[in-house]
Amino acid sequence: MKASLLGLILAAGLALTAGAQTTPLVASHQPVVVPVGMPVVARVNGVGLTQRDLQREVQKLFPYAGVHGNRVPGAYQTDLNQKALAQIVFDELVHQEALRRKMAVPRETFVDVLQQAKGRFPTQQEYEAYATQEYGSVKGFENQIRRALLIALLLDKEITQKARVSTVELQRFYEENKGRFLKPENVWIQSISLNVPSGATASQRAYVRKRAEDLLPQARSTRTFAEFGQLAERFSEDDWRIMLGDHKWVHRGRLPNAVENVAFRMKEGEISDVLETSQAFVIIRINGRQPQRRTPFSEVRDALREDLEKAKQKDRRTQFEQQLRRTFKVEQP
Repeated sequence: MKASLLGLILAAGLALTAGAQTTPLVASHQPVVVPVGMPVVARVNGVGLTQRDLQREVQKLFPYAGVHGNRVPGAYQTDLNQKALAQIVFDELVHQEALRRKMAVPRETFVDVLQQAKGRFPTQQEYEAYATQEYGSVKGFENQIRRALLIALLLDKEITQKARVSTVELQRFYEENKGRFLKPENVWIQSISLNVPSGATASQRAYVRKRAEDLLPQARSTRTFAEFGQLAERFSEDDWRIMLGDHKWVHRGRLPNAVENVAFRMKEGEISDVLETSQAFVIIRINGRQPQRRTPFSEVRDALREDLEKAKQKDRRTQFEQQLRRTFKVEQP
C-alpha cells in the first residue's frame, strides 16, 4: 500500500515539504468558488482556474524561483506560463471526468496522505494556519488532497495501466530492432602523448617526433599496464597522464584517425610505433579488445520496458486529453 500510495502522491503532483516556512505543500488544486477579484485564466465547463492556480503550477515547474527573488526569469516566463496553463486545464479536465464517472478516493488512501501532509508541520496549529492561508480553510486544503488523488486515480487507470508493455511485446521489439542493441567493437587503450606547439614549424614538429622516437624503446620494454602507466605519468603531456594514460574502453569515432586506424588493428598487449596527429606524437598500448556484440535481452529488458512505457504514456496522455476536450468545454481568454 505504501508504494502505491507514493505513486499516487507523485502522480497527483503533491509535493510534501518540511513545513509552511519552506516551499509550500502543493497539490493539484481548484477552488470551488473563485475568490472575488481573482483573475480567471481559463474555464473548464464553467469552473474557473485562477491566476493563483497558475502561479502555483509555475512554482511546481520552476522550484528554484527563490534563488531569483521569488520570480521567474523573464526568458522563461512565457514558456512556463504556457506549460502551467496547459497543465492546470488538463488537471481540471481529468478531475471533471473522474466526477462524471462517479469515482471516489478510498478512505484509507486519503487518510494516509493526509497524515503525511500533517506530519510535515511541527504542530497542528501550524498545519491549520498554512491550510487557511493557502486554501481558505482546512477543509479547502483537504478537498485539494482529495482532488489530487482523484486525478491520480483516473490517470493511473487511463494512462499508466493502458501503457503497460508485456514481456512478449518487449521481446518482439527487441528482435525487430536488433541494430539498436549492438555494442560496437571496443579497445582498452593507454597513451603517451608529446604535444606539438600551436603553429609549430617543421623543425619544431621534427624535434617533438625525435623525443617520441627516443621514448619508444622504453615504452616497448614495458610488460604491464602499470609499467606503461608509470611511463605515461612521467612523460606524457596530455590530461590522461594523471590516469596513467588510461582511456579505458573506447569505440570507433572517439580517437584521432591516425590513432584509431592503428589501435583497432593491434592485438592485446601490443605497443604501437610513434603515431602522428595534428596536435601530438603518440604511443599507445592496447590492454584489451571487445568485439561487436548484441546486448542480451536480459540486460536491456528493464530499461527497454521503461522507455517503451514512457513513450506509450506520452501518446496515451495526448489521446486522453483530446478525448476530454471533445467532452468538456474549455475557454481561455
